[in-house]
Amino acid sequence: MTIASNPALLSDTVREAFAPTVTYLNAAGYGLMPSAVLHAVEAAERGRASGEFEIADVDATMRACRAAFGALVGVRPDQVAVGAQVSQLVGLIAQSLPAGAQVLVGEHEFTSVTWPFLARDDLRVRIVPMAELTTSVLPEDDVVAVAAVQSADGYVVDAAALTAAAHANGARVLLDVSQAAGWLPVHDTGADWIVSVGFKWLLGPKGTAFLAGTDAALDALRPIAAGWYAGDEPWQTCYDAPLRLASDARRFDVSPVWPAWLGQQPALELLLEVGIENIRRHNLALANRLRTGLGLPVGNSAILSVPVTPETLERLRSARVIGAVRAGRLRLGCHLYNTEADIDRALNVLTDH
Repeated sequence: MTIASNPALLSDTVREAFAPTVTYLNAAGYGLMPSAVLHAVEAAERGRASGEFEIADVDATMRACRAAFGALVGVRPDQVAVGAQVSQLVGLIAQSLPAGAQVLVGEHEFTSVTWPFLARDDLRVRIVPMAELTTSVLPEDDVVAVAAVQSADGYVVDAAALTAAAHANGARVLLDVSQAAGWLPVHDTGADWIVSVGFKWLLGPKGTAFLAGTDAALDALRPIAAGWYAGDEPWQTCYDAPLRLASDARRFDVSPVWPAWLGQQPALELLLEVGIENIRRHNLALANRLRTGLGLPVGNSAILSVPVTPETLERLRSARVIGAVRAGRLRLGCHLYNTEADIDRALNVLTDH
């Protein structure tokens, strides 16, 4: 089968920032680290090994990462807090809700979004089919929690419509953009809180996560993990009482994983340089090339999910085509480092009967 090339694809020079040795179609599992990210991580760890690493030097990196993530999701840098895992940040929101609060979530949602609420036995959690989430918001709901792009199958939520429905009913929206930020524009969703990990489509190392929010939504949270890095002046307020937390979103920070954040900065800079809308066009062109080759209708997600047999999985492994099995189906994802050749290689395996 021959499929025409698509002019929406990014320049080959983008691929040169990466060094894959396989056909990698698993950005929904983790994104490939650009070579510059690997070099930044290695330099940090070499510095620690030699005793020449300076902890305070990471502060400038944290400022840059806040600004970059803020630009991606449409908030100010002072509205961005940092952590290490999405579940930790969702847990912060869940633990800040009053007893009896009602939370609306979608069916089959990733557990890092739902379990922090379910872990509290004094919250009421309603679960509805994902496609009915927007029409299911009630005046009794306090929070609607959802991933902008679903982990299992790549379903894209209409975040703006959902937020409008939630706000019309007096509810706040928690939006997890872990499977969206980095390829899908998410700067104007209107969500009250936004969370994301950095190691998937944001191309960073494992160990970075973000919490962003409006001033009013952040004011509703309690800094339950308050530590030295949440201080107003962390290097001056790291001992003794009284409590001297930062006045902005930094009051929710946990101390950063140094090499992870030093790697996250060049990853974010690359994404912003290439442009999220350009990446979206590229990713969708490749994902739809894959769908077309499999006889599927075109879609609006960089992720697709298809039935798979054990025999096909073995052929994929032998051909060094990397995807993942989620919810019993083969999940594939296309990102800025992928090429038409990657897609055609995968199609050769998947259509080999």
